[in-house]
Amino acid sequence: MTVGSQTLEALDDPGLSYGFSPPHIDDQQIASAIKLIDASGICVRVAKWRSEDQERAGKGRGGRPGSLNDRVVLVLLLVLALEGSPLLVTHAAAVVEHRLSGEARAMLGISPDRIGNPVWYDRFWRAFHSLLDVIDPFPGPRNRLLTVDEWADVMASRDSEECERKQERLDWVANQLLEASMRMIPRSVRRKWKGNVCIDATPIAAFGKRGTTKRSDWVSIEPDADWYVREGDHRDPGDDRGKQYRKTLWGWEATLAVMSTNDPSGPDAFPHLVVAIGFGKPGADIAGHGVRAFGSIVRRGHPVGMAIADRAYFPNSKPEDLQLPLRAMGYGLVFDYRKDQLGITESYAGAIQVEGAWYCPSMPQVLIEATIDFRVKKSIDKTTYAQRIEQRQRYLLRPKEKADQDGYTPMVCPAAGRSATVYCPLKTPVGKVAGRSRITIAPSHPDRICTNRSSVSFPPTAGAKYGQSLHSGSSEWHAMYATARNTIEGFNGYVKDANHEALDQPGRRRVRGYASQYLLTAMLVMSANLRKIDTFIRKHGKDEAAVAKPPRRPRRRDRLANYEPVASVLTDGDPPAD
Repeated sequence: MTVGSQTLEALDDPGLSYGFSPPHIDDQQIASAIKLIDASGICVRVAKWRSEDQERAGKGRGGRPGSLNDRVVLVLLLVLALEGSPLLVTHAAAVVEHRLSGEARAMLGISPDRIGNPVWYDRFWRAFHSLLDVIDPFPGPRNRLLTVDEWADVMASRDSEECERKQERLDWVANQLLEASMRMIPRSVRRKWKGNVCIDATPIAAFGKRGTTKRSDWVSIEPDADWYVREGDHRDPGDDRGKQYRKTLWGWEATLAVMSTNDPSGPDAFPHLVVAIGFGKPGADIAGHGVRAFGSIVRRGHPVGMAIADRAYFPNSKPEDLQLPLRAMGYGLVFDYRKDQLGITESYAGAIQVEGAWYCPSMPQVLIEATIDFRVKKSIDKTTYAQRIEQRQRYLLRPKEKADQDGYTPMVCPAAGRSATVYCPLKTPVGKVAGRSRITIAPSHPDRICTNRSSVSFPPTAGAKYGQSLHSGSSEWHAMYATARNTIEGFNGYVKDANHEALDQPGRRRVRGYASQYLLTAMLVMSANLRKIDTFIRKHGKDEAAVAKPPRRPRRRDRLANYEPVASVLTDGDPPAD
């Protein structure tokens, strides 16, 4: 499957004018790249969209077909990414002119004429932008600096419905590239992944250091980008009561959702790939990018497990924007808290929520404040903290059964039933206290969790902002959270390796515009995915050929209907993953 490895064969061609002598590309490399791009289904879908746009505009394409098409553009970009070359138009033109055999040209449908690099440069440029025109949500001039007033006119000319439609197209194309790479995992290995995903954003610098400032009459050459700020959620807030924020770079953020381990204590059972991607201004619409990324995973039929993220996503998002939509898709949540989010955060029917879990209202204060004492006051050591987190579990409310189709979960007091873990005078008959913690001070005004004989039904909105699936602070929670966070940070470093994709070097992807930068970023992430698969197979052996099997019907899942994302996020008519 390796596309990038090859024997360097210097060319002695007087027509080559790019300052280097590139090697020929093996025909098998081109065939492999074609297979991947064709498997993504992108070219067929883009052709359909292009026809729809022409019909909507009431006109045909006109003129003769271009020398290069969407398929050639994507294949050449993939080949360049896999061999560690910059994704530059000059390099793509050099591939067409100097690095393909006659058979490779025939596979790509390129005419065998040989008429000089400048022409192939122009042809690739036009073909690339023909592709972008179909999926670019933010069109505008890219060949010169604009004044503030000119930029305001560009913004006013953009149609919001058209922008939204093309944003959905661009998201689909980027995620289909990743889906094609995932299909290269042997099926027996791919099916070992149970759906755990860690999501995070990484900065993507624009080519050119100058950004837009409030004091300038001009906007940046990349006016759809913004400043990335190291602190907080990475947005540029301006001055906040005189505080100056360090603006690290001008560019965007790529939201990456990476496959995470099923069992932090066990060996890697599969390569940890990026399974979904988003792109936008730093710190802007964090919840929206998260919902679209996870929605893409669900739409493609992949398994649903735990969603792990840092505090920018959970719990800082509004629950109706992120937490509830993810739970509606079937995800459990795993995350950490700021120091001002520790202790009691909410109550319902008399129960108290402490760091994401529901407890008896009479849980001792020393247990309620265990994390505060450990992280904020630093008054207890790690061993004592672990003991108190373990003791908390005696006071946990128990789910009587699974949530119903609307997300309502019947919860039982820890002092009720045969599985009771505490003794409470409101619930427990005298004499049945062996092995249980004793509640000496019951609530003076007990609510339903204390007075109901069986259970209390908790709605999905109760504690939705801070609720999570694992017991916060426990060894299980720490292992899952720390391993997932290390995994995604490791992938960020992997895809930015200067010897391969070099994602953090903007000079290697110079085509301007939001859509082009999103597409090139997705292509580089796809390349990193394929490298990881190669490494995994070499290390563990190939269990079986990575041949796609017939699609199967996705299994039915309970839904929180009131919080499901819009249908366009979750369904697009694509076959589910197996």
